[in-house]
Amino acid sequence: MPNPLVSILMPVYRTEPWLREAIDSMLNQTFADFELIILNDCSPDDAETILDTYSDPRIVRYRGDHNVGLANILNRGLDMARGRYIARMDSDDLSLPDRLAIQVAYLDSHPDIDLCSTAMQLFGSREDLWVRSADPEKVRIDALFHSPILHASSLWRRDRFEAFGLRFRQQWVPAEDYELWTRALLSGLRLVNLPQPLYLYRIHPHQATAKPSPREQEVRQAYLRAALPALSNQQVERFPSGLLPILIANLRSHTFNTHLLAKRLLKIKLHTLLHRK
Repeated sequence: MPNPLVSILMPVYRTEPWLREAIDSMLNQTFADFELIILNDCSPDDAETILDTYSDPRIVRYRGDHNVGLANILNRGLDMARGRYIARMDSDDLSLPDRLAIQVAYLDSHPDIDLCSTAMQLFGSREDLWVRSADPEKVRIDALFHSPILHASSLWRRDRFEAFGLRFRQQWVPAEDYELWTRALLSGLRLVNLPQPLYLYRIHPHQATAKPSPREQEVRQAYLRAALPALSNQQVERFPSGLLPILIANLRSHTFNTHLLAKRLLKIKLHTLLHRK
């Protein structure tokens, strides 16, 4: 059989109550040329029993001998993948029926873009709408402050990530996606976010990413040091409190669009002044 166009990586760990809904949302996509690689990281529940009820030939299953962690199990999925594109999907969320069709069409028509994610509609114990930037240059600047890509809704060009050896790193969990995106950006890849909310992100108490992690601050500082090497360690550690050194360092390196960076830093400064007690 020919290789599928898209390989979807779905890690499974302690998501039994929502697993069937997540799988069905992918099998019911309007775009059908994919393989759904379900990666059971030795989940201590009845996930395997649920998986046994499926006979769809697009499903590829993997279960190791012991739990290896999110980044490692995702890398196992990358090793198994045969598609031109890699897509992510969490096993407690939902993808709307047109998600893959819209993302594949976008990358097919934008050969200069290496990854696109989509906006996310939050549901469950909290409701919100997460939308990230659709401008590749703004994505690079956004990474100075937070993860610029919504990981679970992402779809990327497998060959471009492989060309730079871009894989997940277990030591950065739960910020393994943020750390990967910063390395991708530093490698020159162009990442964007589509504005359509094509992914439903379930909020529940058992999520691995439910709480902020010190790892995120470490990723931010590592990215800042690599992007603007003229900064001192003290200036990196003070950011975003010290804004002028960032602009000066950027004028030396020309890493970011000066106008867009200045606008972003000014917005932070104004927000700080308005909320100062």
